[in-house]
Amino acid sequence: MEPEPGPRTSRGLRTRTRLRESARRIFAERGYAGARVEDIVADAGVSHGTFYTYFENKAAVLDALIDVTSTELQTVVDEPWDGPDAPSTVQSVIDRFVAVFAEHGDIVGVWLEASAHDQHFRQRLRDVRAGYVRRVAEVLGPVLADSPHRAVDAATALVAMVEGYASQGMADQALGRRAEAVRTLSRLWVGGLLALAEDRESGGASS
Repeated sequence: MEPEPGPRTSRGLRTRTRLRESARRIFAERGYAGARVEDIVADAGVSHGTFYTYFENKAAVLDALIDVTSTELQTVVDEPWDGPDAPSTVQSVIDRFVAVFAEHGDIVGVWLEASAHDQHFRQRLRDVRAGYVRRVAEVLGPVLADSPHRAVDAATALVAMVEGYASQGMADQALGRRAEAVRTLSRLWVGGLLALAEDRESGGASS
């Protein structure tokens, strides 16, 4: 899909933003399959012609929403893993990831729906996941260097755990409940890594 031309004026930017926000509301209410361009323009209070000035179709406006979400997820991926100790560091990383889900959970839900039927959105989802897995694997590499376990396998499992938990509604829960869930996930991560690292010391075989 070709990228949409950017707005050339501040008024154009405001119109594009309004269309994007309307699309977000309509997608959240009706899902990707049920949303129509006419619903989006009615919510935004603009004409069909105005919509098509900025977006080719509803897939293009979903792409624009995904751009924002994926950029914030990538920011989490690229941030340094700093902390006073391993458990605190892991908890901080997971908390940042969950915070993105909390802010963009509606978009992620529509993205997952669209990816079930559209190869383009499925590939975008794979690309974001792959970036996160690569980053986690880089961090885990030294920890598992002398063990029989591959860092990429451990990273894939750990990322799936957090993403699955978040996409099942954790991001919509109260802040205190989310904090408790993040602590649980971080302990599972650290406990699992310690168990894998013990194989290095005991000479355990890879399953």
